[in-house]
Amino acid sequence: MEIETLVEDKIVTTESIVGGETGVCEVDTSQEPYEGMVFESENAARVFYDEYAKQEGFLTRIVSSRKSEHDGTIISRRLACNKEGFNLSSQKTGQVKIRKRERKREGCMAMILVKREKLGKWVVTKFTREHNHPLVISSKKVD
Repeated sequence: MEIETLVEDKIVTTESIVGGETGVCEVDTSQEPYEGMVFESENAARVFYDEYAKQEGFLTRIVSSRKSEHDGTIISRRLACNKEGFNLSSQKTGQVKIRKRERKREGCMAMILVKREKLGKWVVTKFTREHNHPLVISSKKVD
């Protein structure tokens, strides 16, 4: 059971209770994700990747989740750049007018895959850094 996830001074702190024991996990958001990186919870991994993305100049979204067949809880989650994939052409025929909008997705492959281990920890099992589009660097970026 997760209690709290905080982001302060580039540190993600997650406090959780597992099997009656309280654990605290701190991860530096200024570091790049890597395979094998461990988080106390799925939410801590999400907060970390969102903070990393903000520093790098992109936004994230949940692309997919996988649930346990045993109890229905989430056992893996893929978080990706919000420009991942492509917008499917939903052109309709007939009298309906199609509103032309700017494409938001560009087939970007940047993503992180986290999986829950048996002990309840969440581990990065795949990380793709490369984007196929320009990143937006905020003027508020703090070094």
